[in-house]
Amino acid sequence: MSAEDHTRLFWEEVEAIFDPEKAADDPRLFCARDPDYNPLVRLQRELARPTGRISRKHLLVGTVGNGKTSELYHLAGELAPTRMVVLLDLWQHFVGSVRDPNAIDRIEPWELLGLLGLAIYRAGIERFDHSWDDEPKKLQKALETLRKQDTVAGGDAEIDVSKLARGLAIAASGVIGAALAGPVGAALGTATASTVGTAGLAVLDAASDATSWSWPVGLPGTRKRSDQDTEVRSLLAAVNEMIRSLQGAYARRLLLIVDGLDRVRDGERARTLFAESSLTLELDCDLLATSPFELLGEYAHEGRGPQVQILCNVPVLSRADPSQPGPGLVFFHELTSRRLAEVGRILREKGVSAPDDPLPPAIVDRLARYGGGLPREFVRMVRMVAGEAWEAQITTIDDTIVDRVLREARRLKEAQLTAEEIELLEAVMADPQHRRPGGALANKLIEQLRLLPYPNDTEWYYPHPLLTLALLKPQPTATPSPS
Repeated sequence: MSAEDHTRLFWEEVEAIFDPEKAADDPRLFCARDPDYNPLVRLQRELARPTGRISRKHLLVGTVGNGKTSELYHLAGELAPTRMVVLLDLWQHFVGSVRDPNAIDRIEPWELLGLLGLAIYRAGIERFDHSWDDEPKKLQKALETLRKQDTVAGGDAEIDVSKLARGLAIAASGVIGAALAGPVGAALGTATASTVGTAGLAVLDAASDATSWSWPVGLPGTRKRSDQDTEVRSLLAAVNEMIRSLQGAYARRLLLIVDGLDRVRDGERARTLFAESSLTLELDCDLLATSPFELLGEYAHEGRGPQVQILCNVPVLSRADPSQPGPGLVFFHELTSRRLAEVGRILREKGVSAPDDPLPPAIVDRLARYGGGLPREFVRMVRMVAGEAWEAQITTIDDTIVDRVLREARRLKEAQLTAEEIELLEAVMADPQHRRPGGALANKLIEQLRLLPYPNDTEWYYPHPLLTLALLKPQPTATPSPS
């Protein structure tokens, strides 16, 4: 293999390991944030404590792409040795099994409840080695009753709980002392001895023969249901029976982690799921779910409902002077180091060595800053510069390549910004405290990741740094405050 081939192979592996759509569910790739800026550090301690019959409900709020999924996988993995944990990524389910990502904007509360029941059922068989009684039959009957009354979805369609569970990708802990031998998971046919009975977190992919998802969820015009409807109450009762069956069998509390609901873009739908319906609050287990950022104000000041945890972006800017680096840059250096180490390990197995300094510290600083403190955007930019380096046949990223990548990313971020939006962003920059403006326009810019929240000192806001490359010009801050 020539030197050119070695270089190409290296950058190909970099592109593979820096995947912006894949969470860092491998502990070797996970990079811990500063605990001062990570509410899940404290939440992990809380969830590790015994609570008796108390069921705790939490919402994790943060902008899309700021690393919530990686943090949730890490939290689940840390709690897995001592708790029953089931993690369901709804966004990946709607993309991979439902094959209709937009349907997540139309999901009804009872449909969400049914999906959670299926996730519990699959985890019970494949990870907890649980012998279900008639709880799955009750779940199936409750879902079938709701489906038969829903003419939009095709009222006569049957629900096959066993088949549907195989089409639902989850991550789950195991139960210490569970049997390792025998036909565990025979009802699904996908469990293995290596995944059943171990206490660590294991990812269970959707089965290969479950590509046709037979329960159409989130269809337009699906009948809206009240939490008080008899059929909805029956479904809730069926799911709670499954939860109690697991908790009673193993004398452990179940923690349900629901990721992906922060992807709900329809404000009214988000309110239906989180504010108008209390079905998830009535589950007899602990629950941690992601939520759209725009609902933060509706929960943060209420004494009822779930506790809100805010995961802001990594602080790559100084609040005192946003033109200067913030304390969060070290996070991205660690992220880069971990992933390049994994690339090096893969290459060594192939008898190939990695370049000495492919992503110099100054380059990482630039990419981290102009990624806005969003891990997904940073990872995407690294993948872009890797592609440029592959074509240029160079072993070290330089500023010329970064300039090209930032120029392309800047144009996308600037596209179709209106004069009114630019004026609002400039006002945030000019405000010495960089406070969040009110109104729907600010919410829109936050949703579009053009106005970003940061946690250093206190919560503050600033335009995405890409917008400051040409369109917006930073102004000196009048009264600095510490970072």
